[in-house]
This record gives sequence, C-alpha cells and structure tokens, in this order.
Amino acid sequence: MDFTHIKVGLALALLAILFGGLMGLGFGCCEDSFKDRFKKDAFAALNEKYDGDQKKADKVSAKSWVYMKRAHLHSQTMGVISIVLSLIAVGLGFSPYLQTGISFLSGLGSIGYGLFWFLAGFLAPSMGSTDTAKETLGILAQISTGSFFISVVGLFCLLGYKVFFQKFN
Repeated sequence: MDFTHIKVGLALALLAILFGGLMGLGFGCCEDSFKDRFKKDAFAALNEKYDGDQKKADKVSAKSWVYMKRAHLHSQTMGVISIVLSLIAVGLGFSPYLQTGISFLSGLGSIGYGLFWFLAGFLAPSMGSTDTAKETLGILAQISTGSFFISVVGLFCLLGYKVFFQKFN
C-alpha cells in the first residue's frame, strides 16, 4: 500500500489520538487541578457573569469537566475512525485526490472537534455559560464536524459506487 496521499490526514488523526491520550493521563494525575481551575475562573467572574449566584457558577464548572471528558473521548475515537477511513480509501484504490481528501478532512475533523470541546470547557467558567463558550467557538465545531462528515459520506458514496457499479481490481 502507498500511504503518500494520506500522510497528512494520518498525522492529524494521530495527533488527535495523542491529544486525547494525554488528556486521559492528565485526568489521572491532575483531575482536581482541572476542577480547581474551573472553580477559580468561575469565582473570578462570579459577580460579573453569574450575578453573584454560586450555584450557577458551580453548575458551569461541573459542566466544564464534562466537556473535558468529551474532548478526550472525541479526539481518540474520531482519530481512530479517521485512520480507518484513510486506509479504506487507499485499500480500495481510490484516486490520489480522493485519498487525500478523505484522509485530510477526517483528520482535520478529528483534531478540531476534540479541540472544540477542550477550549469550550476552559472558556465556559470565565464566560459565565457553556452556551456562550460553545457559540464563541462555533466556527471550529462547524468546520471540524463538517469536514469529518463530508469525509464519511464521501467514502460511503464512493464505496457504494465501487461495489455496485465498478469491478474491483
């Protein structure tokens, strides 16, 4: 197999897996540090963003921790899926342009979506809302999920074409 056309996508996918793995290791040693950071950021914005309501601040801080776990899981899962999509494109002998497109878009999506949840988790306590944090980073979520989705649908369509309308080599 020739991996020339998928090397950038594979690198992005591996970065996503590494990012998610490092987050998991960070959780193991430093979970309390993450949670303390969220609480400190929320406390600093307590009067301005939460109208002095500690319960609201605690709720956003807790949700930020959930976002960290989402970042960890999405990065690793989407990274593995991206590698599989790339290898399928190569294995079925798609054109170099299609191999590159599928691999790059899925790799970009896998790293981008994990980063979206990671950044949203860190921004939310100081912004006073998880919704505000997600809206602020909306373009990152849209680009990453859009590119990942395009690669999956594209591969699905190409695979269907190859199976039903073209003979395998």
